[in-house]
Amino acid sequence: MKLSFSTLACPTWSLPQIVGAAAAYGIHGVDLRGLGAEIDITRLALFNSEINSTLELLRRHTVQLPCLHTSVSLVTPAPERWEMMLAECQRYARLAGQCGSLYLRVFGGAVPRGMKRREAVSLARRHLRQLVKVCAPHGCLVLVETHDEWSTSAQMMELLGGFAVEEAGALWDVEHPFRRGEAARDTAAGLGRYARHIHFKDAVQRGASSIPRLLGEGDLPLREFVSAIRESGYDGWICLESEKRWHPQEAPEPEESLPQFVRWMKDNW
Repeated sequence: MKLSFSTLACPTWSLPQIVGAAAAYGIHGVDLRGLGAEIDITRLALFNSEINSTLELLRRHTVQLPCLHTSVSLVTPAPERWEMMLAECQRYARLAGQCGSLYLRVFGGAVPRGMKRREAVSLARRHLRQLVKVCAPHGCLVLVETHDEWSTSAQMMELLGGFAVEEAGALWDVEHPFRRGEAARDTAAGLGRYARHIHFKDAVQRGASSIPRLLGEGDLPLREFVSAIRESGYDGWICLESEKRWHPQEAPEPEESLPQFVRWMKDNW
């Protein structure tokens, strides 16, 4: 079992704090999704002019960066907007190559009003094919998150079914398929070998919002998730995604959520 956590859990921490905490808690991976006020880490000196110092910090603490998280959405009809997203993907792919990151997360994106589902699938596939070509030279794999209108395994496979597992995959966020009514075992079976990275969490639903909670204190069936993941034969990273960046007042503090994640996984895996 390889554990990581998303920097969404600790939005006010510096990179040395993040890496030091990971090492102290026995977590060997960090999923970078923003750092401080900047959501796009490729714009920070830490990952440009200071990249060698950053890599040394990671090596010194034996911490990896298994998955970098972009804001790219595949269903982006406006050509000029898509060019911006392509550029973002190119920056992240170069960084992934430098850091040895395995994966690059993207979103499927919302289907615009007036666009038919089949048109959205066609557009998303075309854009995903471009991202695959961008990422291949840097040794990283594009992963589409189970999110928004691509949450269930059937929706995801509409998109990924035309790609080999070596070309593209899925980031299985355990919450979103469940909220759409799909059982964990069905998600695992539907995604199959395309499931390459997993976001694990607990939360409570309040209207349209999902409020982060410590593991075991929300309404998600965590043990069903664990059983489905284990039975599927998955042997990749399990990443805690406690979204304190988006819910600063309601989500648990990282000093509590990160060590509790380690304890809960040891007790329930």
